[in-house]
Amino acid sequence: MRSQQRGVRNSGEMTRREALRLGAGAVAGAAAGPFVFRIARAGEAFNWQRFKGTTLYVLLTKLPWTETLERRLPEFEKLTGIKVEFSTLPELQARQKATVEFTAGSGGVDAWYTSLAIEKRRFWKSGWYLDLSKYLKDPTMTAPDYDWDDMAAGAKQSVIQPDGTISGLPAYPDPWIFFYRKDLFAEKGLKPPKTLAEMEGLAQKLHNPPSLHGFVARGLKNANAPAWDWVLFSMGGNFQTKEGKASLNTPEAVKAMDYYAGMLKRFAPPGVVNFNWYECSSAFMQGQVAMYFDGVNFATQFEDKEKSKIAGKVGYALLPAGPGGHFSPMFTSAMSVSPQSKNQGAAYFFAQWATTKQSAVQELLSGVGSARTSPWNDPEVKAKAKMPAEWYQAYVDSVKIGRQGLPEIAGVTEYRDAIGVAIQKAIEGAKSADVLSQAQTEFQEILDKTER
Repeated sequence: MRSQQRGVRNSGEMTRREALRLGAGAVAGAAAGPFVFRIARAGEAFNWQRFKGTTLYVLLTKLPWTETLERRLPEFEKLTGIKVEFSTLPELQARQKATVEFTAGSGGVDAWYTSLAIEKRRFWKSGWYLDLSKYLKDPTMTAPDYDWDDMAAGAKQSVIQPDGTISGLPAYPDPWIFFYRKDLFAEKGLKPPKTLAEMEGLAQKLHNPPSLHGFVARGLKNANAPAWDWVLFSMGGNFQTKEGKASLNTPEAVKAMDYYAGMLKRFAPPGVVNFNWYECSSAFMQGQVAMYFDGVNFATQFEDKEKSKIAGKVGYALLPAGPGGHFSPMFTSAMSVSPQSKNQGAAYFFAQWATTKQSAVQELLSGVGSARTSPWNDPEVKAKAKMPAEWYQAYVDSVKIGRQGLPEIAGVTEYRDAIGVAIQKAIEGAKSADVLSQAQTEFQEILDKTER
């Protein structure tokens, strides 16, 4: 059932060189895209009222980025004359609803927030993404100042499918970073860890249950996969071989499981095997945990004095490196349009508006990241930054070492389940080699089924 909501719009300095790092290396901005766009002429008008009178239904996932978007919906309605009805659901429920709607072919969803790490291949193979390249090339559909090449190259690449179609407009890349209690670190003269070994040593020094636990990360099946995958990369492993075969039973994978499960067994709060990001964040915000790592955009709530007991006491840094290298698992989201929609043009207008430079500025002002490069150096962002300067720096630097945190396959959810059960069992005391052997068998079966 559709639910209509309305919100009220809420009203570290970074150098230009630092801001442009978002576009450096593997995710460099202003890279040549697959399209040629005309250059806007001074004073050229764009007809945002083209679909005035249309009513859209938009399906959103409950996250800080979409919360900021919701508050600004009256702006979109005033700009376009398009009315927006929407539902905001937790990620799993939102994905389930989208799957049900698209499978039924009801046309009930016009646009939606898509988590590409999970949905990209599966939804594309199912024909559930409208190719937006035709609109991006059309000057009557895309505003002249939209500037596709302002998107970081990694973000653009994340929405492009093997056949060259574009499945959405990038919202933001979400690299994972390291969160720590800088007040506790200062008291003991400690510095953020540079390596996995240092992080383990710090957890041991700070661990003082039941009042304080040294470390927390996701333990719940499925949700724990990207967290463990980072340790796998850092140990020199990977979930697949170069040939695309399962690679979960290697010595590097065993070391990764020993480390990750061991950290949670020894230093996390009781019941961590059932912790998703919500439980981890809550424990951290309540002052029960010294160190935590997860998506950079979850940090906004840590600085909310009404919700967090540790506001102003949180430090932000790059994730520590392992013997296999220095990585940050990264996930990109986008706003997509359903090919089943009867209002495709209006739905594209919504996706376009949600990902403009102006919208990116508002997200950054709210402490949420952006897939664009230029807004990081916007004067208003620099003057009214909501988050500490080190959060912005950790975000930008993490994008530079960002790596796809999950296998880009149609069966990614099944992979998460298979490795997720293995992680849970290891936390509960099972041998890493044994649980990984079973996960290896299951993952290869998934690949044989979904990647043919």
